[in-house]
Amino acid sequence: MNDLKFFTNMPERDLYSRFSTILRNHTQFFDILVGYFRTSGFFRLYSAMKDIEEIRVLVGLNVDQKTVEIIDRANGQPTIKQATEVFSDAIEAEFEEAPTSADVEKGVRYFIEWLKTGKLQLRMYVEAPLHAKVYIMRKDPNYADYYGSVITGSSNFSEAGLVNNLEFNVELRDCADVTFALERFEELWQHSVPVEEAYVQAIEKRTWLRSDITPYEIYLKTLYEFFREEINADKEMLAQNLLPDHYMRLQYQLDAVVQAKKILEAYGGVFISDVVGLGKTYICAMLAKSLGKGKKLIICPPVLVSYWEEVLLEFDTAAKVVSLGKLDSILDSHIHYEYVFVDEAHRFRNADTAGFSKLHEICYGRKVILISATPINNYTSDIENQIYLFQPKHNSNIVGTKNLARFFANLNKRLKGLEKGSPEYVAQSRANSEMIRDRLIRHVMIRRTRREIEEYYHEDLQKQGLVFPKLGAPEQIIYAFDDTTDKVFGETIAAIKEFKYARYKPLTYLKDEKKYAAMMTAQHNMGGFMKGILVKRLESSFYAFRMTLSRFIESYERFIEMYKNTGGVWISKSVDVYDLLDAGETEQLIQMVEDEKGLRIESGELRPNFIIDLTKDLAKLKLLRDLWETIENDPKLDAFKEALARNEKLGGKKKIIFTESRETAEYLAKELEAQYGTRVIAYSGQSGAKQKADIEDSFNPKYADRQHDLYDVLITTDILAEGINLHRSNILINYDLPWNPTRIMQRVGRINRVGTEHEQIYVFNFFPTAQSDAHMPLKDRILEKLQAFHDTLGDDYQYLSDAEIVSSQKLFEDLTARMDGEEETGSPELRYLAVIRQIRDQDAVLFERIKRLPKKSKTGRYSTHVKEKATITFIRKGALKDFYMTGKETKQISFIEAAQYLECLPEESRLDVGSAYYDHYERNNEAFDQALVQDEVIESTKALLGRNDATIVKFLRAAGRDPSLTEDQEATISRMLKAFENGDIPQNISKNIVKGLAIYKDIPSAYFFVAGEIPEQYLYERKDAIRQTPGEKQVILSCYLKESAK
Repeated sequence: MNDLKFFTNMPERDLYSRFSTILRNHTQFFDILVGYFRTSGFFRLYSAMKDIEEIRVLVGLNVDQKTVEIIDRANGQPTIKQATEVFSDAIEAEFEEAPTSADVEKGVRYFIEWLKTGKLQLRMYVEAPLHAKVYIMRKDPNYADYYGSVITGSSNFSEAGLVNNLEFNVELRDCADVTFALERFEELWQHSVPVEEAYVQAIEKRTWLRSDITPYEIYLKTLYEFFREEINADKEMLAQNLLPDHYMRLQYQLDAVVQAKKILEAYGGVFISDVVGLGKTYICAMLAKSLGKGKKLIICPPVLVSYWEEVLLEFDTAAKVVSLGKLDSILDSHIHYEYVFVDEAHRFRNADTAGFSKLHEICYGRKVILISATPINNYTSDIENQIYLFQPKHNSNIVGTKNLARFFANLNKRLKGLEKGSPEYVAQSRANSEMIRDRLIRHVMIRRTRREIEEYYHEDLQKQGLVFPKLGAPEQIIYAFDDTTDKVFGETIAAIKEFKYARYKPLTYLKDEKKYAAMMTAQHNMGGFMKGILVKRLESSFYAFRMTLSRFIESYERFIEMYKNTGGVWISKSVDVYDLLDAGETEQLIQMVEDEKGLRIESGELRPNFIIDLTKDLAKLKLLRDLWETIENDPKLDAFKEALARNEKLGGKKKIIFTESRETAEYLAKELEAQYGTRVIAYSGQSGAKQKADIEDSFNPKYADRQHDLYDVLITTDILAEGINLHRSNILINYDLPWNPTRIMQRVGRINRVGTEHEQIYVFNFFPTAQSDAHMPLKDRILEKLQAFHDTLGDDYQYLSDAEIVSSQKLFEDLTARMDGEEETGSPELRYLAVIRQIRDQDAVLFERIKRLPKKSKTGRYSTHVKEKATITFIRKGALKDFYMTGKETKQISFIEAAQYLECLPEESRLDVGSAYYDHYERNNEAFDQALVQDEVIESTKALLGRNDATIVKFLRAAGRDPSLTEDQEATISRMLKAFENGDIPQNISKNIVKGLAIYKDIPSAYFFVAGEIPEQYLYERKDAIRQTPGEKQVILSCYLKESAK
């Protein structure tokens, strides 16, 4: 075997070992003739070639399509310049893939040194394609007893050719063979061109071995690569005529359209969530127009239907506009819409409602645009459920978060066991908010605040002559009770607390508590909601409370009469408490409880204490009614009238007063007539279209030219808190506080809008009195929820109190504060995007240089923010862009953190990377690969299924093994399983299926029931949820950081 002259890279017969032996054994000259030369071959052999006197490498011009084009242009033979360009490109491409290590760098440095000293010569043969693989080694005659040897075969001079690939090469030691090979080599060498200079230039200027890249260039390269798809979004829309002639061409709105299209294409859905008043409707109208011919559906609250139709007409865009109360009509129409726009999308944040299930069915397989300035109202589940309108729970294509349900469940686990309101709870809530923002929201949401727009679109706003109004700190209107009123108020709160609310939760009195177990939670909640309504009406106005007391008394009397006369009661099964409260329709909620007859409960099914509690409640209600007949004054109203008369900010200007109660609105309008005459109007859900038109003529600047200004004071319920422009006024008064805290933001958004003529906006609040707040701490809860909103999404202003901390997506102190100690204002991402755009516009030479920096670029800098030393690496794979940092440990960091570490001035000098750099680099690289594998390996059987989904999946798997089902039915079961395991099925459908399954005794019958409950489209894969082609992994850059003195 030892006499064999063939080398195949099999064990003990690899070409690398043979070359090492020959070259180290008195070889004087080494000539290499190859079609493809890879420096990786040199990395392997440079130590064996140290004592060789002369090395000549003759390479061919790589014959790829680009080469063919070059040769064609040159009439058969490329110029030297063209050939060396191709050679340089090949070297650059090679080093993008080559291992990044100290050994590689050391080997290449030797290579360059030998080129410069002449020990190594490198030439290219360009007259014809060259595919040879010939290696000629001549011995030093003073030490060797033979002329030399030649190796030829299939191996190129590369790592793969020397070691990895299965090859076939032969060694010839006959002098004639070596002489023949050398003569042919010399002939080709004479007709070749030198490329040493091109090689050195390529290595030193176009690969990661560059040693002149500054920290500032690495900082800008980070921004360029991170915002690569967005940098020129501000230019992209200039060529499209999306706006009507008389509209301002605001760049921040055009940018939003471009970004929304890209997000929509990548993820199948996008949130348009700029703060109130920045023109989201106009952005969406432009987006709809730019999306082309696909059918579009707009779903919006009833009060906005005509407004949307008007805007679409102005923008010359076709779309069907449907009220969110008519979702059934959309499902019944079977029209295929490609795009679904949902205005005030936060209305669908509760996945347990029928409305959510219907909307989910409509959105499935479509591209979804969710429009809301307040996508989070109470809990992180709000944003979670809305994301499920376009992403499956367990198989998301949002980069880095494939299993959304698991992601949110893990966040909730971190809060478990912490006391609400405690410092630990607040800190963890903010940490969760930061995680949601960085991992999810930044990928699928467009949200800017006025502060950000002013900072980063300053020049455009100035050019347009647009100035945003200033919103002062919220002011309180204080009122106090006299002794008699205070006593009655206190007794009322105590009575409200003692009520059993038996009228509204009869199922809790069942003898058989398990009979309607699924409805029991809703029944308990109903009692709590009714208690809340009494407290809220009491806080709204004494008049509204008296009216509500009367309705409660009438309701109890009718209910007791039904019980006594019919031997039982009817209760509602379909009152959607959450939806009605969210819409501010508490009166409608009470009415539906009265009128909706869905479930009959016989008196014999109820415990005896039911009628006792009903009677006691009624007696207490009548006692309260009698008690309140003794109260003739209204200190809240008196304080309001005094403020209107004395506060200069409130005098002589248009004002909007919001209340949750229609009765309070009507009461206030009547009471203020003496002060404002016919210039005051009350508006509620029972008002007509003409009244709304008159209000818009009086309060919407767009209609000022109609000369139909009838009103100065508007008192309205939250029916006008969304989707209407009222910014001829600059004063807003919250006469009471809404159930839903983000309603406050929506209210303020009616006057805080683009295009207002006012420089200052004023907000006044009546807070709950001390006694009612002690029983139902509404103010604290609202502030807590507003704070959670600020934490996750960011905002401009304080709405209720100066206790609110507002920022732009950054509240956690260690994250909001920049590392240099300066507080971050505005969106950090927008700030960094503005930096790279400024370079593009003001320094084209630098921008071009940054673009051309090689992959895996590196530099070093001193930093006060690291201990000893660390390295940051930026890695990209398709749409995934991640940053890893290794010091004593390896961790993933956010873009903002990375940018803060890298941000520096242009004059900062470069630090050579230290000996730890390559180890850091490798650990960062491995961490990225490991995280990617963990994200990709998802076992659907272990997906985090809800209890109902898990029950259904268990049944479907059992049904799939039933021999009585047909092949088609088995195929349907497979599709149903995939839909549940993906998390595609809304939980309301799952709940109904589980309820119904219990009555079926055989699998075929149960199968038909389940199949009938699942809308057909869920059995087919979402077009918008197919995971994106990941793309090739690219290491963009790294920066070595060394500790410096503070």
